[in-house]
Amino acid sequence: MIVSVASLILYAAVVIERLFTGYGWSALWDRDILEFFLIGVLLFGVGLIGEYVGRIYQQVRERPRYLIQAILERRD
Repeated sequence: MIVSVASLILYAAVVIERLFTGYGWSALWDRDILEFFLIGVLLFGVGLIGEYVGRIYQQVRERPRYLIQAILERRD
């Protein structure tokens, strides 16, 4: 997400420069900025899917969350 936000800030800077100067940076920057934005979104999506797969894997193993090793005090 940091890559995506940084690319959006950079794109805003390019648009503002083009508005004030009329010329601006080359069109190559537009493609690079778009690529960085999409890569950031893609990495975020892959990480999110990885979190879901990891949690599902933990649940499928059907192991208890904790094991009681010993009962120290017993009330009868």
